[in-house]
Amino acid sequence: MGSRLAFQILMNEPEATEYSSEIVEEIIQQEPQVTRIVTPVDDWTYWTKWIGNAFLIVGTMLTNLEMPPWNFVFTTIGLTMWAVVAAQWNDRSLVVLNVFLLGTVAMSLARHIKEFLL
Repeated sequence: MGSRLAFQILMNEPEATEYSSEIVEEIIQQEPQVTRIVTPVDDWTYWTKWIGNAFLIVGTMLTNLEMPPWNFVFTTIGLTMWAVVAAQWNDRSLVVLNVFLLGTVAMSLARHIKEFLL
């Protein structure tokens, strides 16, 4: 019963559109491949990701306003915060994405600092 219902839920079959939380809990317990995805709300990563989003939004706006190096500073802070959250969540794809973007933005920031100092 559990495997068939898990398959229906995963494949979005019409019969599986209505199911109780008890059934879902049972499936999660029985099927090792089915997991519940939950974003933590009660720990520091919740606020870190939202503050990181705010920094990324401001950094993007400053980029559109052509305001270097401030756009790179805000973007670097936001990407650093997201990289830390991704590492805490053990989400490899987010870690790779944010570390790569952090490296490229940090290179641009370093270039602007070098031009300012020399």
